[in-house]
Amino acid sequence: MISVRCAAEYDIPELVRLRLAYFEEEFGALPDAQLNAIRAQLPQYFAAHLGRDCYCFAAEKADGEGLCACAILCCQEKPANPHFPGGKSGLVLGVYTEPAYRGQGCATRIMQQLLAEAKRLGLDLVTLSASDMGRPIYEKLGFSVSRSKFTEMEITIEK
Repeated sequence: MISVRCAAEYDIPELVRLRLAYFEEEFGALPDAQLNAIRAQLPQYFAAHLGRDCYCFAAEKADGEGLCACAILCCQEKPANPHFPGGKSGLVLGVYTEPAYRGQGCATRIMQQLLAEAKRLGLDLVTLSASDMGRPIYEKLGFSVSRSKFTEMEITIEK
């Protein structure tokens, strides 16, 4: 049976592996320089943030031979506003299940634990960007499409 739990420091290599698999599926083959930079940063990031302002939830394979699914909750405290009056919010990233384990409820169970942790942490709001595959799961869990009079924008800072 697949078990779902909060990931620990010893899971970092598996978290990195699943994150890279997610990127490959979502973005295709990345240029070597970009892939190497990501591969170098992820273990450092998880080591510094896991259990502090980053919580990863994972499904462990029944045979104990690694993880088959994961999701990341990044928490932050900002000045309060009408959407998060307590100032605490979370962003869900990288919900990913290996293809062989899809359709078995892994993502749903992971997200249920993630949302329970968000409540325990006192978060006012949890946001995510849903793929077409994930959207039905998130809607069943109570997420809704947010509409805003504001336009989301971004800029890449060149190094």
